[in-house]
Amino acid sequence: IDESVRAYWAERGPESCQNMNVGFQASERAYKHQKCRFSKSHFKRKMLNGEYIERPWLLYSSSTGAAFCFACRIFSNANTQSNFETGFSHWKHATERMREHENSEHHRKAMLTYVSLAAASGRIDTELQKQFESECSYWTEVLRRVVSVVKFLAERGLALRGASDKFGRTDNGNYLGILELISEFDPFLKSHIEKYGNAGSGKPSYLSSQTCEEFIQLMGDCVLSEIVSEVKMAKYFSISVDSTPDVAHVDQLTFVLRYASPEGHSQERFLKFLPIESHTGEALCATVLKVLEEMGIDIANCRGECYDNAANMSGVYKGLQAPMKELNPLVEWVPCAAHTLNLVGVNSVNCCFETADFFQFVQNLFNFCSKSTARWKVVTDGLQPNANKRIETLKSLSNTRWAAHADATQAVHINYANIQKSLKNIVNDTNQNAAIRNEARSHKLETAFMCTFWHSILQRFEKASAALQSVELDLCTAVDLVGSLREYIGGLRDQFDRFESQAKKLSPTVSQAYRVTGRRSKTPKTFVGESATSTKVLHQCFVVVVDRLLSEINHRYIAYDNLNNTFGFLNNFSGVTVPELRNKASHLQSKYSADLEMDFVEEIVQFKDFIR
Repeated sequence: IDESVRAYWAERGPESCQNMNVGFQASERAYKHQKCRFSKSHFKRKMLNGEYIERPWLLYSSSTGAAFCFACRIFSNANTQSNFETGFSHWKHATERMREHENSEHHRKAMLTYVSLAAASGRIDTELQKQFESECSYWTEVLRRVVSVVKFLAERGLALRGASDKFGRTDNGNYLGILELISEFDPFLKSHIEKYGNAGSGKPSYLSSQTCEEFIQLMGDCVLSEIVSEVKMAKYFSISVDSTPDVAHVDQLTFVLRYASPEGHSQERFLKFLPIESHTGEALCATVLKVLEEMGIDIANCRGECYDNAANMSGVYKGLQAPMKELNPLVEWVPCAAHTLNLVGVNSVNCCFETADFFQFVQNLFNFCSKSTARWKVVTDGLQPNANKRIETLKSLSNTRWAAHADATQAVHINYANIQKSLKNIVNDTNQNAAIRNEARSHKLETAFMCTFWHSILQRFEKASAALQSVELDLCTAVDLVGSLREYIGGLRDQFDRFESQAKKLSPTVSQAYRVTGRRSKTPKTFVGESATSTKVLHQCFVVVVDRLLSEINHRYIAYDNLNNTFGFLNNFSGVTVPELRNKASHLQSKYSADLEMDFVEEIVQFKDFIR
């Protein structure tokens, strides 16, 4: 067999000569007490977890009544030939011999040769595109335009209907309006609208609101059905749920599934909104199980669950993850990367009075300036552009979006002196009443210190949070991001003097002494060169916040690190030695012994060589 023959079959593949649908009478062999023959079931291999995997390499010859290996017959370079190259016909032990053959080193090398040649010819992972019919009927053309308009509006979340259902009116909504717009450039649609647009009931036009709503429902059903089919084909999946109230004050549970496509790409699909009344872990679990049961998706194939860090979702004992883990021990809980740093920041702010007071000051400052156009102009005119020649105006905090704290703090930090100067101008304005003057004077060293301290932290948090929300984020990167943030926070404990020095330099008019408010407490011991108030800020505020931040991050980091120890090597073959790879693969196979064959370890090692 020369290279031209191999190239020909690499492009054509084994499908044309497998002979899966012929009779197998010629393969019948008589043994001592029974007769055996080749069976169509031999073209599939039953895995340990119950899945059936195609054997694309297996060929059947009607003339000889024997089975052959497509890859070994054409692409093998071995000196010795196996039975599947010369013709296998020992059907009594066919299943065992086929399994032994496809796990042999001889067969795997032949398959690698075939796959490499097939990939070079562009045959792998391609599907023939179905050609559209050259001619379509009149009503098919009408419906094609209707579907396009409905899909366009649905993708963008735009309203379809208006106050009127009549063509020619300006209040007939987006659906009819876009059809009218298209008809200006489409003679076919223009003719149809003129003939059937306002024909009235009893005359079909397929442009009515009823047709529109039917297509919306059909499209939704088709999309949902396709997602469920993909999940079942992938078999293994993970779930992600979260709840939020809608505009009607009904709590809606968002249900999302994540799975792998046949090409190996991760897919994350929204399924539906579910109105809920109870937020307990048991009630949420019952809702999740009900949805999966309705769709025919087996919870036994669930391998992951991802929620925010709320107690009713991620709580070890009473959160949603607990009953899910009890139903299926193989379900791994993954903290939501997008919510992780949000919860870390929120919990850390509430641990210290001075921190809460600082962010209240930031919000009050925004409210104070934004409530008056005159005050807003005074403050804004005094701001200087940043490095990007862009003026950072004052910004409001957000109850749900922690990144807003970074933006608001940065706006105050980079223009601290200018804001102080603008506030002083407002104070000196005799037209302002006493309340406004008192609010304008609300600045002290504690505020400058907190501004410097939190600005440094929040800028790192914002960058890490943005990276953690990336669609292409993988587990190893998430662990590295959270780990680097943990190291950064841990190194801040000895940086009090640096932050204090920077705070005093923020503005020439900033107070050089602390005036700490809050609960009375025992004054800690001071050392030479330290003031009592400085030590109080250090021990009751700075250290408390740093320790709380570190504790919150450690809690999330441990969860990610445990997952990375189990699965991380799958994203980093090049950085793992073969012995270490065998050890990690063996650990993964033993953990998922019902899903992974014993050959998994050797397959992983061979895969490392293949992608090298």
